[in-house]
Amino acid sequence: MAGTRPDDERTNLRHAPTEGRYPSHVRELVASKFPIAMYEAGLADGTPAWGHGGFLLLDDLAAGVTYRASRRPDLVSESVLVRVLAPVGGWFSADLLDRMADAADQHGEGLIHLTTGGTIEIYVPRENVMPLVAALNDCGLDVGSTGDDLRGVTACCGPARCDCAIVDATGLATAIGRQFMDEQQYPGFPHKCKTAVAGCANDCIRAVMQKDHTFVGVYRDLPRLDQERLREWIAGGGEMDALMAACPGAAIRFDGQEAVIDGDRCARCMVCINRSPAFRPGRERGVAWVVGGKYGCRGPAGPMVGTVLIPFIPVVDGDYSQVADVFARFLEVWSEHGGIKERVGDFIVRYGTDNILREMGLDPEGGC
Repeated sequence: MAGTRPDDERTNLRHAPTEGRYPSHVRELVASKFPIAMYEAGLADGTPAWGHGGFLLLDDLAAGVTYRASRRPDLVSESVLVRVLAPVGGWFSADLLDRMADAADQHGEGLIHLTTGGTIEIYVPRENVMPLVAALNDCGLDVGSTGDDLRGVTACCGPARCDCAIVDATGLATAIGRQFMDEQQYPGFPHKCKTAVAGCANDCIRAVMQKDHTFVGVYRDLPRLDQERLREWIAGGGEMDALMAACPGAAIRFDGQEAVIDGDRCARCMVCINRSPAFRPGRERGVAWVVGGKYGCRGPAGPMVGTVLIPFIPVVDGDYSQVADVFARFLEVWSEHGGIKERVGDFIVRYGTDNILREMGLDPEGGC
């Protein structure tokens, strides 16, 4: 599994950075048991040395293990990985990271991969999959998120670190992950289904562009405006003309002393809030449900930006039951009417949002 150890002179990654003060991906690969000979072979001929793979269904594990086939079996036969259902928001204690590293060293290749999708993968020989899973379980972690299931729910850092957060993104994502744990571990949907929570409309995690389901923190009333703080901001160099020009709805008027927000024009976005501390989100808060985003070119519709399915679902005092309820209803409709290997976005284009809402028992004109 590990392939040729890279700590000899045969390793020839001339164009990859290995020296200097800062971490190098090559140096980290070399320090692990990763089969770096495969990396080198792919770079040498311009074709990845890894081929397509699949998902492993084990007697005691329906999801969470995938493999990548090898185009160079003379070097390595395959690459197997376990996907971890990680704490949302990217929050890990140092102790948890240490224990994960110990598990990766003892049972895997000594390498932990933090993916661009917000998940964690640990490479492991096939025969060590279940011992690794047991070690992760001892850390309080579980595995899943492979195949045609609900992928691990991700989120931005939320109010734990961001002053723009409108809802507790990590709290909502954790609640969804716990309620839909079976859906993350037992594939049964038409296709994979990626879900994320963005704490506000800034969507720093780009979920609307890449996730099948995104719950975005929004507010329904107008932004709160502190006139005295606005004057202080202007006196300190704040550019009111630039702020008003940036407003997508041209909703802000200023008479030199006080600003007024036109509620009919205001899009409840984050532009004024991002530009001036005098503007803060409103207090009537909830989430907008955006569906169908995906980067991939597969499917008849190709890459897609998400579509707003429900513009406002209230979230009060950490009660996420209404969000979970409508989410469950959508998954049932998609499971019943979705085609084989049809992503959510392609399903929406084919089936129509009005039909989906009716199947969910909602009025297309009435919202949630």
